[in-house]
Amino acid sequence: MDYLIRSKQELIVIEAKRGDLDKGFNQLAAELIALDKYEENNTNGALYGAITIGYVWKFGILERSKQHISKDINSYTVPGDIERVFSILVGIISSK
Repeated sequence: MDYLIRSKQELIVIEAKRGDLDKGFNQLAAELIALDKYEENNTNGALYGAITIGYVWKFGILERSKQHISKDINSYTVPGDIERVFSILVGIISSK
C-alpha cells in the first residue's frame, strides 16, 4: 500500500505497476480485503480505494457488510478531469 488516508472513511491510493490498471486494481482489491480483516472492529460502511499511474485515475469500493468490491467503470485523466478527481477524493474523505 502506497498511501492510506484516514478519516471517517478510508482511502487507499496505490500506483499501478508498468501502467497496468487491471493488475493495479487486483492489488488494490487485495489491500482493501486485508485492511478490512485488519480492522475487524468496524465492519460497517465501506473502504474506498484508487489506483493511479499519475495521469489516469480509477476508483473502487469495498462494501464491508456485503464483502463486495466494485470498480468504477470510468477512468479519469489528469489534467483533463482534475476537478472530478479532486471532487471524488474530497467527497470520500468528507463523507459521514
